[in-house]
Amino acid sequence: MALLVTGATGHVGLTVVRLAVESGMDVVAQHRSPVSQTVVDQLGGGVRWIRCALDDLFSLAAVTSAHDIDGCIHTAAVPNDRVAHAIPWETVQTNATATAALLELARHRNWRRFIYVGTGSVFQKDMPLDEPLMEDHPLSPSTLYGSTKAAGELFVGMYRKQYGLSAATVRISFVYGPPLVPAERDLPRGPIVAFLREAVLGIPIREAGGGDFAASFTHVDDVASGLLAAYRAPILNHDIYHIGHGRNWTTYDVAEAVRAAVPDALVEVGPGTLPWTTYNRMRGALAGTRLKDDTGFAPSLPLNEGVAAFAAWMKDNVKLLQR
Repeated sequence: MALLVTGATGHVGLTVVRLAVESGMDVVAQHRSPVSQTVVDQLGGGVRWIRCALDDLFSLAAVTSAHDIDGCIHTAAVPNDRVAHAIPWETVQTNATATAALLELARHRNWRRFIYVGTGSVFQKDMPLDEPLMEDHPLSPSTLYGSTKAAGELFVGMYRKQYGLSAATVRISFVYGPPLVPAERDLPRGPIVAFLREAVLGIPIREAGGGDFAASFTHVDDVASGLLAAYRAPILNHDIYHIGHGRNWTTYDVAEAVRAAVPDALVEVGPGTLPWTTYNRMRGALAGTRLKDDTGFAPSLPLNEGVAAFAAWMKDNVKLLQR
């Protein structure tokens, strides 16, 4: 039986596919944008690629009927507030309607597990930044992106409670790591990828502000491993889980980690939270023990180790940074 991974050409989705294939799983990889032949060749015959939209239940059912799918990790999404603001209706269709369509398909086909990739952006109310956000913290979305992702969570909880579907939301936060390296700074993703790319390319980093921005940065390998742990678990006792280290790191911490990973880098950062709060609201760190209690999984790459691993990958793939 196969695992369906939606959004399989995205940052998290592609990493889930890679780790699943490496562990011997049979994967059906859904995508909307074209997938490069290089990626297809790298992942090999353990992946069946299907190109389709997710918000049309009947088309989705027809496309997936040829595959022996018995579960899903739903990573597909409009990914942040900056993108969502420009395409509100597509955001609703992608983040909310598509989630409902997949849950209905899971119900009809009796899938053994449905994992919805949530986000810390469902917490957008002013809050003490030194208080960790546990899994049962009240939702407080205030933007289109946060609201549509919160709607997806509510759908998952409803299908779990009313229809007995083995479904759960796993929230993630500020994901970084290969192979995602935007050619220009992508403010919603935070400072790690921008600083590392420029450091590896030998570009001096002199920031007038932003040092006080703080977030619970999480390496993509930890995120994908946690999602797969939730998918494989014999029983999920809760409908909400968090992947995180239970603490925030500041941009000052990021700068220090970058200097350690790229010793000749010039990285200077001033006080304040801009520009990183242009699209991001700071919040407490994602925390909680539910995922470890139910699966045994805990993230293994704290900031310094995750940044060092990402830097090593960038140094081996410098041509990708020069686009």
